[in-house]
Amino acid sequence: MYKSQKGFTLVELVVVIVLLGILGVTALGKFEDLSGDASDAANSGVAAEISSAAAINYAANIVNGGGVAMTGANDDCAPGSLAGLFQSGAFPTGHASAPGAGACAATGDTYTCSITDTALLGLPATATVICTGP
Repeated sequence: MYKSQKGFTLVELVVVIVLLGILGVTALGKFEDLSGDASDAANSGVAAEISSAAAINYAANIVNGGGVAMTGANDDCAPGSLAGLFQSGAFPTGHASAPGAGACAATGDTYTCSITDTALLGLPATATVICTGP
């Protein structure tokens, strides 16, 4: 009567470990540097938030004369000037804005601001601000 063996041989285990190592090394390149992509997404999110808030602010100004005064041009891209558009009343921590293009000659004119993260890991995103007066 023969006893049947249970389990794996040492050679089989080594082969499996080597194959897992090869798969791990090839997959590592995909996940190595995601900080730039994450920063790009964060910049785009902040820029979209500014653009949406500026549109809502413009609508509030047209309907009932309320909202935040957005009357400057490129110099109004300063975080302090844009802070009123955020519900929290403050520009998001870790992000900065820089002047873009456009001017406020009349209500409804637009200008753009470039939004970046303070660590400068990602690409800048563009936010469009709608003027509520000259």
